[in-house]
This record gives sequence, C-alpha cells and structure tokens, in this order.
Amino acid sequence: MTVPFDNGSVRMARVGPVATITIDRQTHLNALNDQVVQGLSTAADIAAADPDVRALVVTGAGDNFCAGADIGSVSQWNDEATARRGITTVLEGLRAFARIPKPVVAAVEGYAFGGGMELALWCDIRVASEDARLGMPEVKIGLFPGAGGSQLLPRLAGRSVALELMLLGRPITGRRAFDLGLAAEVVPRGQALAAATRMAGALAELAPLALGMIKKTQDAAWYPFDEALKHETRLNAELFATDDRREGMAAFLDKRAPRWQGT
Repeated sequence: MTVPFDNGSVRMARVGPVATITIDRQTHLNALNDQVVQGLSTAADIAAADPDVRALVVTGAGDNFCAGADIGSVSQWNDEATARRGITTVLEGLRAFARIPKPVVAAVEGYAFGGGMELALWCDIRVASEDARLGMPEVKIGLFPGAGGSQLLPRLAGRSVALELMLLGRPITGRRAFDLGLAAEVVPRGQALAAATRMAGALAELAPLALGMIKKTQDAAWYPFDEALKHETRLNAELFATDDRREGMAAFLDKRAPRWQGT
C-alpha cells in the first residue's frame, strides 16, 4: 500500500514529498482509541516505506491536535495484564514516528493532552499555536504518562519542568512550550499546520539518508558519552560510503543544487 491511506479515524495524503497524517475523531476531540493508534502506526509504516515521502506532518482535524486517550476505552483495563497489553500497544503506535528514518513535524493546535502530548513528543519537531494547550493531566485520574511521556519530558525540558507538568497536571500554552524548548516554533492560532508543512517541505529538500542518520544519533544521546560518540562515528562513516554523500560534496564543489537519490 502507498499513500494515500484512510482507516476512518486516521488519514494520510501526500503533496509532493510531504505526507500529512491527520487524526480525525473530531466528536471526541481526536482522542486516541484502538483504531486511531492502529491508524497512526500503519500510516507511519506506509510513509517510511514510500520513497516518494521525504518528510511527514502529524496533525489533528478541526480545532484540536489530540485530547489524549479515550477514557471510556482505557477504563476497561481492569487488571495488570490487560493494562500492560494496552499500554504497550499505545506506546508502540506512537513511538513509530521516532523509529522511521524520516523527519516528522507535529502541528499542534488546541488540546494536546496526555497521549496527545506524548504523540507530539514522539515526533521530531513540534510547531504549536500560541494558545494551544499541552499537558499531562493523568494524575487527576490516578495515573501518570505511560506512553513515553514520563521519560521524554525530562529529557526534552528537564526534570523540574517535567515534574511540574506531571505532578500538577496543569496544561501550558504553546507559547510556554516554545519558551521551554518543547516546541521549535510558535505561531498564531490556526497557522500551525501551514508552518509545520513549510518546515517539512524544507526538510524534504535535504539529504534523506543524512536526515535518517541524524535521527539514529538521537537514540544514543542518553548512552554513556564515549559509547554515544562511537555510535555517532559509526553512523557518520556509513554515510561517507553513500551516493548521496558523494553527490552532496560534488554539488558543493560544482556550485549547484544537489540531486538526492536516497542511496
């Protein structure tokens, strides 16, 4: 299967080298349920395998990014084994965007709560509207962020900010997310998707193998320092053996635009 994709709750379309994945459960504020999680995972896999897709945008239909888990669904996880399976399924579905070798930009408008904020954090770059509301309110229903949020937040914003968001459960605005380094760009209301698409378009013009390798280097960012440097050296050496590296350097020397092949 290639782009486009639509499972009824998640759809994906491609314009040029940029694929846009949209959660569309507007009557539920785009909350995550089994169909949404499966749709996100499938769309990520399809985009990863499509050579015509060079960058992705993840967004929500209507006025909201994603209001988190569908509480009606997860309230049925009444024993540890069921909860473990459910949590793992959600985690792996959202984490798919970190694993694919292509840059992913989240366009955040409105609510990005709980699993919705975690989805945004699993994307590589976040663009948020000034008045977007991002938060981890799980503590208010007796839980904590369980789809990567408790680990991603301190790595991205520091321990103190992470604990503030998780312990109090209070949302922050897109503007504060930008100030904290959780968003790379902040824009007026209604402009996050356009800004994220522009950013994805710029990324799509760059060397695809190098972009994928940069993402891989981040896997090692939390290793012991010497081990991380070895990982970085190995990945960089692999790039030197590629056609894209040779083309990039030749284009620089010839003073022309490179013609990336992804090989």
